[in-house]
Amino acid sequence: MSADLYLIAPAGVPAEILGPALKATLAEHTVAALLLPRGNLAENAYKTLVKSIAPLAQKAGAAVLIEGEPGLVRLLGADGLHVPGGIKAVREAIEALKPDLIVGAGDIHSRDDAMRKGELEVDYILFGPLSGTITPEDREMARWWAETMEIPSVLSDPEAGFDGYEAEGCEFIGIGLKLPESAR
Repeated sequence: MSADLYLIAPAGVPAEILGPALKATLAEHTVAALLLPRGNLAENAYKTLVKSIAPLAQKAGAAVLIEGEPGLVRLLGADGLHVPGGIKAVREAIEALKPDLIVGAGDIHSRDDAMRKGELEVDYILFGPLSGTITPEDREMARWWAETMEIPSVLSDPEAGFDGYEAEGCEFIGIGLKLPESAR
């Protein structure tokens, strides 16, 4: 089974750098979803980033997911919310956004954590980091989830390339958006 691409933008990168990198990636690859992590951006800077970048991805057919408060999703024209928090944050997002918008859960620490968040009827569970290197434990947990559960899974391997990645049976592979050398 081939996994769909779940592109993860680097946090804190301004739209004037992120936009061209995203356009280049979308010209070469079919992307199912784009996550725009908030990182350390102030709320107004994050809103500006999302309003600038989201239309580029959506025009190419990618769902745009943001981080933050559920109310920001509709306000910014995003397609859903990625919730890195605990059960309470996931529950609040589901109550505010479902069934019309996407709610995904990340920051999974154990099988029990994944199952508890999955029972809330999220649209996906993300295993692994949003930046950096994935651990063997994250890979194993993602493989177990993909083999056992019906809720779609994202194996987040931000350092993976677009070719030759291993999705461990997951429906989506999370790959970090690569920036030009001059922007790093």
